[in-house]
Amino acid sequence: MSSRTSPGLMDLVAALATGFAGALALARRDVAAVLPGVAIAISLVPPLVVTGVCLGQTAWWLALGSFVLFVSNLLALVFAGMAVFGGLGYAKADHVKGAGAVRRTYVALGLLFAAVGVLLVANTAATVLVQLWTTRATNSATEWLAASPGASVVDVSAQSRTLYIQVRAPGDLPPVETLLADLEGQIPDGVPVVVVTNEGRKVQAGRVGD
Repeated sequence: MSSRTSPGLMDLVAALATGFAGALALARRDVAAVLPGVAIAISLVPPLVVTGVCLGQTAWWLALGSFVLFVSNLLALVFAGMAVFGGLGYAKADHVKGAGAVRRTYVALGLLFAAVGVLLVANTAATVLVQLWTTRATNSATEWLAASPGASVVDVSAQSRTLYIQVRAPGDLPPVETLLADLEGQIPDGVPVVVVTNEGRKVQAGRVGD
């Protein structure tokens, strides 16, 4: 469920692939007719279900992310169907009669695709940046714990604009001010940092750059 609340470009590529497979299955009798149903089941139903669950939990941003995935998958299926059926000549007879309507349809579909594409590119870039920052934070936290024998970094994650550093330390932790100093220049300033020990204790280290 969490993966469907943060869609990226690879989700759009996967939806296009399933759309082409489903359209080919409808156009050819020698291909299993179950493929269109499979394409809909894996591309449209899951993100829409996640949207409903997130709305029920009042997680508006997560619901928006899964709904964007649903819209992008829907557009990808429609585009794949149009490309396949157009390539096979199904629309040649009506193309001459309603050239204007067809052109408007393609323009509208292109604009929707562009809007969804911008959102997916932005989300993909944000995901890459967060991964880069967590990797840098992991290295900084490892250097911070180097003076404590037996201490190690278990996990580093970003949740709700807060950086959580989970550590395992048999003794006392080094001063958190040193950790904040090490994180300066590695992650954006102003990000709150919380250190979680193996006993479940949470240490509010402060904000980077303060």
